[in-house]
Amino acid sequence: MEQIYVRSISMAVIIINLTTQSFAETPKRPPKIDIGSYEYVLSSVNDVTRDVIVYWQNIQENEKHTTDNSFEYRAYYTAIANNNTIILHPSNKTFANHATFVGLELYIGYNIRVYSANKDGLSTEYASIYIPSLPERNDTVSLSLTKVKTYNDEGVYELSWEIHNSQKLFAPNQLNYYTLYWCENDMNHPHQCNGYMDWINIPRTETRYIISVPNYWKDYQFSISANSKALRKSNANGNEAYKFKSISSGMVWESCTTLHITKFSKVNSIWISEVGKTYMALRWKLDCSEKINFIYDFHVFYCPINSLEKFSCLESPRFKVVERYMKQDHTPFAFLSDLKPSTIYKILILIYTLNGNVIETDPITMATLPEAE
Repeated sequence: MEQIYVRSISMAVIIINLTTQSFAETPKRPPKIDIGSYEYVLSSVNDVTRDVIVYWQNIQENEKHTTDNSFEYRAYYTAIANNNTIILHPSNKTFANHATFVGLELYIGYNIRVYSANKDGLSTEYASIYIPSLPERNDTVSLSLTKVKTYNDEGVYELSWEIHNSQKLFAPNQLNYYTLYWCENDMNHPHQCNGYMDWINIPRTETRYIISVPNYWKDYQFSISANSKALRKSNANGNEAYKFKSISSGMVWESCTTLHITKFSKVNSIWISEVGKTYMALRWKLDCSEKINFIYDFHVFYCPINSLEKFSCLESPRFKVVERYMKQDHTPFAFLSDLKPSTIYKILILIYTLNGNVIETDPITMATLPEAE
């Protein structure tokens, strides 16, 4: 506020003294929150409660209205007192982009508010999110998410997800969709992502999405939620009406991650599922790649050896080509026939990827069964 004082003196000189008064300014707005930007975790207190982590998108620096280090986010869950006043219960821990609430009841839904704050107070508005009770959450689908960094290596990821109870996603009178989240992160899940977060809505008919992240040199962590808007009848104020009730499964972080498919990638496991006198059935798993069709094909090499101490082949190795679609239960397999009875075989796999890399597995050994006497 400006106040201007004018004083006349001799020689017709006018002196103007200008004083200003500044008002404290709270942050411009709260952070942005999505319907599904929360996560259930196992309770750290007991087995009859839950811990909930709520995530948000940070506001910009110029919206914090502070030049010191007083800016912070504050998260609360609300309760109604006997006199109908709202009580705010603060989160147990608050970080740069998420807050943790410890020991919440399983069978109670919670409304949570998140404010931006500085030394001058809370933002006028708050972001809100509803955390459904366990029975409500069980009405949504369960998901698993896979991430692969594509072979052009320019911050492009292919994400795919599986629905484990899809009938719940296509219930009558519902509008359903997915939300894909990505977050800048230094460490993979289960370490909490503490960087900038963003998201996009995906139609319910999709099960795969290719995304280009803003900064290709950074690592990103991805998650997904399934969201439902169901048409429910309401009798509020004695008038029957219909309205949409929104609910979400919450965030499911990627369960299978391949940041790069290179010659240094590893096969998680190789095993012999069946063995006879003249044959072996071989199966193996790669971390995630075969799920997203980054594999061109597999070459299985095998040869007889003298003993487990001497790995050199007794004859030229034979090999069998296994095309990428030759799978059972998402696990590649090969059937090796015309083997010699009572013989130890050394087996290794070369995996050819679409970007021209070749992954070589560590060899394994297995003996065929002896001839019946």
